[in-house]
Amino acid sequence: MNKPQGVIFDMDGTLLDSMFYWRQAPIDCLREIYGIEPPADIMECMKELTIVQGSALLQEKFDLPDTAEQVAANINALVKQFYEQRVQARPGAENWLRRFQQEQIPMVIATSTDRTLVSAALKQTGLAPYFKAIFTCSEVGAGKGQPDVYEAALAFLGTEKAQTWVFEDSVFAMHTAKDAGFPVVGIRDASQVFMEAEARALVDLYLPAFDAVEFSF
Repeated sequence: MNKPQGVIFDMDGTLLDSMFYWRQAPIDCLREIYGIEPPADIMECMKELTIVQGSALLQEKFDLPDTAEQVAANINALVKQFYEQRVQARPGAENWLRRFQQEQIPMVIATSTDRTLVSAALKQTGLAPYFKAIFTCSEVGAGKGQPDVYEAALAFLGTEKAQTWVFEDSVFAMHTAKDAGFPVVGIRDASQVFMEAEARALVDLYLPAFDAVEFSF
């Protein structure tokens, strides 16, 4: 891959070791807020559900005293606390950011996560100063099944699409960015390991981890 003119980074699972907590938060909610020890298979029941759908399932399954909306609010509050106090950058990620910064290559975030959580996470990890802007799917109006959030980031950067790298851990998002004409760097995340072969075949560069590959321009 040629030296990029600009870089678009996904956040969760790519820059941050955070995907696991989206699966852990409903369990913590049951334990910490409702005093219920969940069965071992509870997250298997919820893995394809949104927070709202999963909260409704928990409310009904465990006869919780709150509405599904309040259960969802409790889960989101735990997620927010995680981003504000505990979330960590993936090992080696900041070295790549520092290198891009040294080369005066502008970087932005393009994420499905809400802006308040993004800002909290970047502050907690100390990564905020590396990025020129944040673009969220909710604000753009389309999820990563569509390229809108990448196109918005590209318009801000003002760089050539063919020279604007997109870093992603999600295979379906890799497909979206690649189909839209961006060079894609795939980063392995534990939540996507079952699709690693597909990711490797799809992207322009695949990273098992940020600190597993030496790169040069």
